[in-house]
Amino acid sequence: SSGCRVARGYRKRRRDAVQSAMFSVRQALKLRPAVLCRVRFNASPAGEIGTIGIIGSSGAVGQEMLACLEKRAFPAARTRLFARRAAGEKVMTRHGEVTVEPFSVEAAQECDIVLMAVSGGFSKEFSPKIVGGPKQTVVVDNSSAFRYEKHVPLVIPEINGAQIPSAQLISNPNCTTAVGAMALWPLHQKYRLKKVIMSTYQAAGGAGAEGMAELEEGIAAHVKEGKVPPPQIFAHQLPFNVIPQIDAFQENGYTKEEMKVSWELAKIFGLAPNVKVSCTAVRVPTLRAHSEAITIETELPVSVDEARDLLRKSVGVEVVDDQGKLMYPMPLNAAFKDAVEVGRIRQSIVFGERGLDFFVCGDQLLRGAALNAVIIAEEVVKAKAGAVGVPPLIGMTPWEVHKFGGASLADAKLYETCSKLLISESERNGSTPTAAVVSAMKGMTDKLISVVEMATSQGEKAAKAELDAAVEAQCDVVRDLLQGHDAVAEEIMASIGKDHQNIEALLRSLALLKVAPNTLMEYVAGMGEIWSAQIMCGYLKTCGVPTAWINARDVLIVEAKDTALGAKGGATDMKMDPIYDITQAKLENWWQTQGTDVHKGTPILVITGFVASTPTGVPTTLKRSGSDFSATIFAQLLRASRVTLWKNVDGVFSADPGVVHDALPVSAMSYDEAIELAYFGGQVLHPSAMAPCMDMNMPLFVRNVFNPSFPGTIINRSGFVETDDSAGVSMNVPLTASLGPVKAVTAISRIAMVDIEGGSWASVSQVAARTMLALNDAGLKVVLVTQASSEHSISVAVDEAQGRHAAKVVQAAFELEIARGQVSGVRHAEGYSMLTIIGDGMRGFVGTSAKLLGALARGGVNVVAVAQGSSERNVTVVVERPALGNALQSVHAEFAGTASAFRESVNDALEDLNAPYRRR
Repeated sequence: SSGCRVARGYRKRRRDAVQSAMFSVRQALKLRPAVLCRVRFNASPAGEIGTIGIIGSSGAVGQEMLACLEKRAFPAARTRLFARRAAGEKVMTRHGEVTVEPFSVEAAQECDIVLMAVSGGFSKEFSPKIVGGPKQTVVVDNSSAFRYEKHVPLVIPEINGAQIPSAQLISNPNCTTAVGAMALWPLHQKYRLKKVIMSTYQAAGGAGAEGMAELEEGIAAHVKEGKVPPPQIFAHQLPFNVIPQIDAFQENGYTKEEMKVSWELAKIFGLAPNVKVSCTAVRVPTLRAHSEAITIETELPVSVDEARDLLRKSVGVEVVDDQGKLMYPMPLNAAFKDAVEVGRIRQSIVFGERGLDFFVCGDQLLRGAALNAVIIAEEVVKAKAGAVGVPPLIGMTPWEVHKFGGASLADAKLYETCSKLLISESERNGSTPTAAVVSAMKGMTDKLISVVEMATSQGEKAAKAELDAAVEAQCDVVRDLLQGHDAVAEEIMASIGKDHQNIEALLRSLALLKVAPNTLMEYVAGMGEIWSAQIMCGYLKTCGVPTAWINARDVLIVEAKDTALGAKGGATDMKMDPIYDITQAKLENWWQTQGTDVHKGTPILVITGFVASTPTGVPTTLKRSGSDFSATIFAQLLRASRVTLWKNVDGVFSADPGVVHDALPVSAMSYDEAIELAYFGGQVLHPSAMAPCMDMNMPLFVRNVFNPSFPGTIINRSGFVETDDSAGVSMNVPLTASLGPVKAVTAISRIAMVDIEGGSWASVSQVAARTMLALNDAGLKVVLVTQASSEHSISVAVDEAQGRHAAKVVQAAFELEIARGQVSGVRHAEGYSMLTIIGDGMRGFVGTSAKLLGALARGGVNVVAVAQGSSERNVTVVVERPALGNALQSVHAEFAGTASAFRESVNDALEDLNAPYRRR
């Protein structure tokens, strides 16, 4: 009976809404009553368009879209409605009586904006055909057809509305995602989400008018006949029941509806891959408005009162949280509201001061669909009115991103070569928007670091002389490159001169302090990229190219980490985490306000690599060799079709060609292989650079700036050359490496071993766990672990520069056990190197480790430690550093099939190698 009272109350509200509505609609779903709430965007944005259309206007979402347009007095001179079954029917709007039309692409293209309230299949087929046209039609799609396409923005205007002006096809998120996101976003901005655990209680209305009808009719039948009819819409009876399944199950055990929340929050918020979202979706016997119980873990401490106040001030959110008055969010109250209700806000007893639990309710047809689409359309109107003639940053032709390292920019001639290469690449397929991410001139970063170090060790005068020499070297390149273009050259040199003065002002303080803070070091070290970008941009201007340069410190925002720059090829962990949502907004703002020079023609943007800023504006960097990461970050932001890293070698080689003369370029690698290669010392790639490519499924090329006709190496998901990836690049590779199941052999040359030895470990608990925890707490990265239980010993490999510190940290962790004799001691030894073989093909391939160890034996190389990754994608050995060159040559020759250059008999090699020990 209570269920019937709920249903009767709901029907009464719908009848009241119909009676007060400005126009009539079909009876499948009546209009909601007018509900006033705070929203971010004005109901009447500046400007007006000619026509807005709704395709699928007769469905539940389509009718809600029309109601929103009417209520918000949408600034269009005309509304057109398209529906198949309702074609010919009359609908009264504020523009007068409108006849519903049958759909056609030609009719839709007569609209300035089209709202799609149709199935995913229909949208997939027709939305791309509608966009553009004579009126540059913009499509806002409510289906899931394009939500996960990398070139299509997925938008909640209050969160990532900055993407709207640049797009002609825009996706609306899933209704469950949109409701939860409104509460999560302000918390993420202030405290940074680490984990999100969500349980959703979704109303019958989520399945459309038919779902609501099945619930109402089932309750009525139960009251009248004592039983509920078999379900037609839902998998099980919904009245007096809950169903813990919405949409189809996936391989991981989650349903597709649950995974949509995870996928979409990551895309809308720009979440880093390590931020995890888990959802359980449940259908409940309510008619309208979804409810969500959410638990979050945050990076920063969060207080309940502060979070409540933050949410209270957030647009599109209404805090309903008064325990004394028993006030909290409920679907009965949240239905028909534009805002989502948030309440039951409390500190998580699981995550403590870095966690919150709260409850959210929101109308899935409004905030989760129609209202969101209409607000997007309002922002499109603003963009059309306020940015006449400004093309979108992300248009129909995707960007391509190129990165040039310091070796490619060693002198004026190479700046010219790289610039001409950029122009050629931008014209390769007719007209391709192109971005170039540049490193500092060869050797400049080292010179600037030396300036800082010299100031702290030798004083201001010596440092000033070093700085003067570095600046003069950079200005020499400007003068040589821009001969005959004095005005351009003088402008660049004046800018470099200002930076020169700013660095000089810091040298006195450094000389007095005798120590350089990390922030100051990063500020100075990043100047080379800033100078380099201005120089390339200046030359491109003299070529008549539409170009502009971006100082990444103004747009690229990363999580604050007060860490050193790191060393090239080191084993230390220097990972930086971009904050994509803030960075995207800043980049869009730059394009609209400062990018006028590249709004026409085929633009070439020149972007500084390596440098970034923290959320508080403090200069920082992506650490040594970080320009590769800069390139893939900006490729993701620009939703590029591909990114090319230009090096001074013919791609990624099967080994270091400076050591292994038979090494050859690898034609293709998988993302996973590339990550392993970078992690284990391959200096051609930055370890973090793969993450944006993996997120976007974007191919990455490594090519030779001195041999641009050579295809180089493609890095993609499959690890094979694919036709789509190689478009525009000849893949007739004359000779590439073939090492069987192994793709590459790589090494980290400077490794220290820390050994925890002997003792009666039976009485010492969690030795491995305590060792790793102590090293992690000290900020030390472990690159290899081996443990022999029979000898009760454990060994870890760390970067050699951190070896002594690591030994002291572990010794402190087991101080008591060492004193008692339960642990014999902690030993630290330097002078080692780490050699790794890498390849997806190694998984399940018999004999790979045997060949590796056999090759080392034939080469007379002693193995100190060995480990294999659980993915079977790598096997690593630790060897003495003097033997590293021989080890690399021996292993490469073994897998390349050229081992005849070495002794064939392992026994013969072992006899000679072990003879001294036998005599002893």
